Formats: sequence, structure tokens, C-alpha cells
Amino acid sequence: MTIKSRNRVTLAFFIIATVIFGLSFLFTLYLIFTDKLIFPQIDLTGLSTSTFLAFNQTCLLISIFLEMAYVCTTSFIILKSFEKTQATDMLFFLLFLLACLFDCAKLMLPIFGISGTFSDLLIKIGNATLFARLVAPMALFGTTILSTEEFKQYTDYNCLIIILTAGFFANFIPMNTSVILPNLSVSFSFFKIIKFFAFIVCFISIIFVFFYARKNDYSQLITIGFALLCTGYSIQFNSYSIISTIAAPIILTAGTVIYLTEVHRHYLWVD
Repeated sequence: MTIKSRNRVTLAFFIIATVIFGLSFLFTLYLIFTDKLIFPQIDLTGLSTSTFLAFNQTCLLISIFLEMAYVCTTSFIILKSFEKTQATDMLFFLLFLLACLFDCAKLMLPIFGISGTFSDLLIKIGNATLFARLVAPMALFGTTILSTEEFKQYTDYNCLIIILTAGFFANFIPMNTSVILPNLSVSFSFFKIIKFFAFIVCFISIIFVFFYARKNDYSQLITIGFALLCTGYSIQFNSYSIISTIAAPIILTAGTVIYLTEVHRHYLWVD
């Protein structure tokens, strides 16, 4: 993909994400003020009852909109900061932002008041959030190992493989529509396996960034930023309490800023 084509994709993504954010925010406000926002029954089994760690509907909504705002802001930063650089790995980062946007699909549960019953829409929302959980770690993996010189020419192909693979498993893995998790996503099978998969992929990516930076005499700030990015998104995807609503955007934003700044500095030097 050429720089011009990548910039067009980034611009289109930014516009779409911004429109979704704006419409979702306005519609949710309307439903709140008209008392028509219907939260599903949440499975709170095993959750803490501590004030700062307990499930909080308001914090959950705020967390979702902060995630949308993060997607819009970061895509704009990528558009402006990398528009003249050969940053093929930014396609993988856009894929990560797409995963964050898909994770916000869970907002449709209270907006449309669908839960506790079997419906095609509920299943599709569950598929969307599961797709996000599968794509996010693989996209971050793509920004590291799959963005090295030997893989750069296959960036478009690798992005497509990630999307198709995640899409297949997201539709193949069974959904339990009778159970809504605290983060507002539909319960699904193989939860622990998928969680372990995400951890392993992110851990391998962090280790690779560390040794790659060491080998090329780059600042290890890029490793710190990437590690914070992985940690922040993990908390964000599961945010429903006061603590997580505060911590997730701070860690995610800090990691993103540090990582993208170091990547941008590298490409400025290369170009």
C-alpha cells in the first residue's frame, strides 16, 4: 500500500470513528434524559464489593466513551504525524484501533435494550466484541514482528489474514447470550484460553521490542510505551469500576503517546 492510499484509509477510519462516537454519545444522552436507557442484567458473580472496584454502570458508560474518544484522537494523530513517512506498521496500529472500536459495540446492549433473550443482534454484538479481543493482540503483534524488513512487503496481506482469522473464530466460538459480563460483553466459550492467548502474544511482542531496540541502539522508551499500551488496552476492555475507568485511559494514553513518539522519531531519522 502506498503512502497516499494509507493516508486515505486513515482519514476514512477517522471520519467513520468520529461519526460513530458523536451519534452514540448524543443518542445515549437522549436515552438517559428520557429514562429509556435499559441496562441488561449483569452477572456480578465473584466481583469485589469494594467501592472503587465494584461494578458501576456510570463508570462503564464513561469507559466506553473514553475508548471511542481514544480511537478518534489516536487515528487523527496517526493521520497527521505519519502522513509523509513510510510507516507501514501504522496499518497494524489502525487495526488495533479498529479492535477498540469493535469493543465499543457492546454499548448497543443498553441502547437497544437487548439482553436476557436469544436474538441475532445480541449474537452479532457478542461476535463483534469477541472479534475485538482476538484482533487487538494480533494487531499489536503486527506492529512489532510483522513490521520488520522481511515482512514489510506483506503488510496488507498480513492485515487481511488477521481480520479473516479473527472473524472466523469470533463467529465460530459459541456465545452464551443468557450471561452478560460486567464489561457489558456477551459471555463466550474458551474465555481463559483466549485471555491466555492475548497475554502470550503481547508478552512475546514486548520481548521482541526490547531486543529489537537493544540491537538497533534505540531508546528503551519504546519498550516501556509498548508495555503500557498492552496493559492499558487489557484494562480498558474489561473496565467497569471507578479504578479501571481512571487507570485504563491514563495507562493506554501514556503508552500510546510514548510508543508513537518513539516510532515517529525513528521514521523521521530513516526518511
